Amino acid sequence: LLLGLSSLFMQKTVGFTVLGSFLVIGVVLGIARFIWWWKKQEGLQKCLACLDRRTDMNNTMKTLPEDMQFLKSKVAQLVEHTGLPEDEEAGDAQKGSDGTAEVAAENEEVAVDDKEE
Repeated sequence: LLLGLSSLFMQKTVGFTVLGSFLVIGVVLGIARFIWWWKKQEGLQKCLACLDRRTDMNNTMKTLPEDMQFLKSKVAQLVEHTGLPEDEEAGDAQKGSDGTAEVAAENEEVAVDDKEE
């Protein structure tokens, strides 16, 4: 960045010198804004909080396979304890209210009739 700015001043033309001056002012203002944020707007605490969140997320991702195995075994114990079939929810979603698949067929017929009109 500094090498590029210095090359603008080395061109010995007014346009590049003015452009370099504006860029230097922008860089100085950016650095001043960062220092203000760091000191006066609790930038240090925000950075540390962000790093703590990332560390927690990283630890969670590392232990996720073990946690999933634990949860699967716990669900299996609950299914065994209650005596429910394993795929009860998937079966209910495919069947109609009376236990047959006729509801879906009726819905398809209504949709076809609506398109014809």
